[in-house]
Amino acid sequence: MSETLIVNLPDDVAAELDALAREEGVSAEQMLARIAERQLKGFRSAREFFKERAKGADWGAFERVFGTEREGGEPPRPGDEIE
Repeated sequence: MSETLIVNLPDDVAAELDALAREEGVSAEQMLARIAERQLKGFRSAREFFKERAKGADWGAFERVFGTEREGGEPPRPGDEIE
């Protein structure tokens, strides 16, 4: 199944995409679809990798190394807030 998606690209990115597509002998739309597919596969792979790694995480060890309760640990300083 194919779905129409309109994407506005900056002029320099569109020009680079057109040049690359011409080199590959495909349309800019086909090249963009290939690039998007590869990127999505990479994101999925990375997400699954880190999900699996997290299953074996030792949060106690994390707290011992990075926690504020460790010897020499300190609470966040002004400016370290997460917004």
